[in-house]
Amino acid sequence: MDHSSLIEAVQAEAGHLIEAVRAGPTSATVPTCEGWTVNDLATHVGAFCGFWTHVLCEAQERPKTPFSEPGPSDDLADWLVTLTGHLVGGLTAVPASTEVWTWFDADHTAGFVTRRSAHELAVHRFDAQSARGTCSPIGGELAEDGIDEILHVLVNARDRTGEGSGRSLGLHSTDTDAVWNVRLESDRIDVDRSSAALAAGQPSDLALHGTASDLELLLYNRPPLSTVDYRGDQSVLDAWYREFAF
Repeated sequence: MDHSSLIEAVQAEAGHLIEAVRAGPTSATVPTCEGWTVNDLATHVGAFCGFWTHVLCEAQERPKTPFSEPGPSDDLADWLVTLTGHLVGGLTAVPASTEVWTWFDADHTAGFVTRRSAHELAVHRFDAQSARGTCSPIGGELAEDGIDEILHVLVNARDRTGEGSGRSLGLHSTDTDAVWNVRLESDRIDVDRSSAALAAGQPSDLALHGTASDLELLLYNRPPLSTVDYRGDQSVLDAWYREFAF
């Protein structure tokens, strides 16, 4: 996805998340985030938006946008409207190639922030909707890019446990035709973004066939919204969850 499409996704997902926050009590539990309420989720998303907006401000040496934790009398949805608006404004103002601080050594650009923001808000929009019973899928193109981000970026955010050593997971998107072959090694996670391994007669220990949205949700340990076909040893997915939590 290009930079402008990702910014559009940030704005759209933020809007749907805010709608879900407004739709009921903020004390409601979030089924997809153990131990969290809607209040906890909204506060987390707002802090995420405030943090990365300030990173973008620093990159251009602009005054930082106002940011403070919500008070007891603050309307959480309105608070999120302000902070997500600041984030979208910052992403729009800063060219994708601009050098910024990030926690990912391989990419210190504003484009990284845009991509990370789009997927953070998409998954947490799903979480907020889960509290209202109104979950909708992540768009196919965005979900496909989200899977790429998980496999090539987010897996580097934590140390390996080695518990899935040598086991393989195949992901087959039924709506975007993308295929990933993932091998869980003791010190790394190898990814082949093609069907070459399968064509060579090297089937995965577990192959998952489903929409890109459902595959991304499963990787994030969220429930899929439609049928996913599991072929092989389902314990490989448990090994994945031990290796990846973000």
